[in-house]
Amino acid sequence: MEIFKEQLVTKLPDKHDQIRKVLIILASISLAILIFVLLMGTAFAAIGLVLAGLALYGGYYLLTAQMIEYEYILTNGEIDIDKIVARRSRKRLATIKLNTAKEFGEVDVNLKVSDNETLVKADANDPEQKDYYVRVNHKSLGETVLVFTPSEEMLELVKESLPRTLRYRR
Repeated sequence: MEIFKEQLVTKLPDKHDQIRKVLIILASISLAILIFVLLMGTAFAAIGLVLAGLALYGGYYLLTAQMIEYEYILTNGEIDIDKIVARRSRKRLATIKLNTAKEFGEVDVNLKVSDNETLVKADANDPEQKDYYVRVNHKSLGETVLVFTPSEEMLELVKESLPRTLRYRR
């Protein structure tokens, strides 16, 4: 039986993201005003207007780059994790074969990730949703811990793809 399931998860901004957004807005507006004021009344006023507009557009571009979504694609026991930034660029973070998982469970305060492990954090950052992790030996990333926020349906399909020894643990 072929299994195929997609899920899109929007990352909620945390406190650091909010501060970053405010700083981007302040910096782009300040830079645009500075450029406009310095070049106003000179022969380069038209260039100043263009540069101020570019500064504002750069701020908009950086501001929208803070909108992050993760797409989970489960296909026959493999889960692909893609990071989508502002719906304009997509990057594959990892492809994990779930039948090679060493550990699986719900994320809690006891989850430890050592320095020699790669952490792939693709969760929703939502305290109302449960995050899960899977620990595998990835061929290119080495020892890897994936943290993600699956829906109930996705979670059931992921559990079916895990090795039998991990399926029934609590």
